[in-house]
Amino acid sequence: MARRYEFIEHTADIAIRAYGDTLEDAFAEVARGMFDVITDSAPVERQKRIAFSVDAIDRESLLVNFLSQLIVIHEIERLVLGHFEVVFAGEASLQVTCCSEPFDPDRHGKGIHVKGVAYHMLEIRDATSGAEAMVQVLFDI
Repeated sequence: MARRYEFIEHTADIAIRAYGDTLEDAFAEVARGMFDVITDSAPVERQKRIAFSVDAIDRESLLVNFLSQLIVIHEIERLVLGHFEVVFAGEASLQVTCCSEPFDPDRHGKGIHVKGVAYHMLEIRDATSGAEAMVQVLFDI
């Protein structure tokens, strides 16, 4: 599957702009981009499915909370994640399903450690006629 995200120039951190037919697709694609940074684009095997929900006060906080939850799972459970399915369960609530496998330093350890998600440069655009949905995120590294 061709990637639907691009890296945006930034002096100290990593910024990604991700696209999708829907906002849900764009959220899933920015998560994929984040794990491509973490794993240097190593493929993630579908060993175990993980499902969780994320809530927030608005869409911007929802995007930050979603990506932050993925970082927590990666750091605490030592998993890499991929194959994201994101469904909005309200204006500021998500249901997420993804696949995971244990972090393997030989396969996944050549990427960049992502410490967090910043609100700086955060942008969310719903799909409109003629334009894809888009999210832009800055990751602290």
